[in-house]
Amino acid sequence: MMKLIGKLQNGMTFTEEFDGVNDFLALQQSDYNAIADEIEVVEVKIADEVLDFKGNMGQLYYELMKINKKLLTVLLVTFFI
Repeated sequence: MMKLIGKLQNGMTFTEEFDGVNDFLALQQSDYNAIADEIEVVEVKIADEVLDFKGNMGQLYYELMKINKKLLTVLLVTFFI
């Protein structure tokens, strides 16, 4: 489960929930972005753990892609060794 709080330019905040990181990444990659890249991220929780992150949705997407790539590399190396 992934939960995030975003902040609009007018100061209003909103909460979105996703089945997980991969769900968020897939929606952001689709023709219909789940959330606009320029929206400020207030808080991100992944599996009830708060992620230490400051930035916007576009930057969050980039950071999560890097984390996913590292995890996949570790899993592949572990599996094939």
